[in-house]
Formats: sequence, structure tokens, C-alpha cells
Amino acid sequence: MSVKQKIQNLVSPIYNKVWHGPKGKIKERVKKACYDMPRKQRLTVVTVLLSAFILVAFFVFGNACYKIGAGHARQAIEIEHIRHLELPTQSSPDVLTKIIEDEAVR
Repeated sequence: MSVKQKIQNLVSPIYNKVWHGPKGKIKERVKKACYDMPRKQRLTVVTVLLSAFILVAFFVFGNACYKIGAGHARQAIEIEHIRHLELPTQSSPDVLTKIIEDEAVR
């Protein structure tokens, strides 16, 4: 048995209990509620929900377009420039202490 198969055997029952079980119960409850409604009422409910979804989608799309056009969508990026560091040489062995002091000042 491969490692992938072992992992799948461990995860599958958890996945079914968390996702498929509740999803099936909700699906059956919604189906029963829809079948109990008269045809015209069911059509009205579907039309209202579809209209609400379309309005929300237009609002989200319009808001995104407005923000892009107004420039609010861009985030200001602050660039921190690299400063020139003095490399250690034979004549200046204490450069490390200067770097540490510079960092402490920040």
C-alpha cells in the first residue's frame, strides 16, 4: 500500500463526516422544502434569489472597477534603499561595531 493510499484512507472518513454528511442533509431539506411549495411560488423564489445574486455581482464588479479607476486599488509600496556599507579591511577592523551601532540607532 502506497503512502498516498494510506493518507487517503485516513482522510476519507473525516472528509465524508465533515463535508458529505451535512451537505447531503442540507440538500435533502432544501429539496423537500422546494417540492412542498406550489410551482408558481417556487418560480418566484428562484427568480428573487437569482435577481439578488445578479445585483450583488454587479455591485461587486462596479465597486472593483470604481476603485481601479480612482486609483484606490493600488497600494503604496515604500522602498527601503540599501545604504552603502563599509567593507572590513585590514586597516579598519571595527566596522562590525559601526554597523551594530547604526542598526541600534534605527
